[in-house]
Amino acid sequence: MKKRYFEDLREGEQLICEPVAMTREAIIEFGRQFDPQPFHIDDGAAKASLFGGLVASSLHTLSACTRAVVEAQGNVAILSGVGMHAVKMFNPVRPGDILTVNARWTELRKSRSKPDRGFASILCKVVNQRNEPVIEYGYRYLVTCRNFS
Repeated sequence: MKKRYFEDLREGEQLICEPVAMTREAIIEFGRQFDPQPFHIDDGAAKASLFGGLVASSLHTLSACTRAVVEAQGNVAILSGVGMHAVKMFNPVRPGDILTVNARWTELRKSRSKPDRGFASILCKVVNQRNEPVIEYGYRYLVTCRNFS
């Protein structure tokens, strides 16, 4: 796959992300390992919670969607992540949900102090199979310019 540099990115360019399937097993495993709230790991406690059933950790949702975005980026000359945009959560993710990540490049800006790089963001809006909003967030990257690699 051909390497893409800062100059190759276009404002508003969409990334084609694979759907993200959230299974009961993955939700419980992630919860046990990283976010052991009862509504992420125990069916009985989850049923008695305000969610009325098992739900994925927002961190799990964000992580799973991050993988889809990184895979969709292809071979971009990213030097480093330099931040994230605010994460907004709307609806819980339940076992069996299939998430669609709508991601696009935005906020492209060359560095004023270092001409060999630029800043680029990816903004993401995620919906479930019922087209209900699930989560919105974004990443901010430092990307190499073509003439300086």
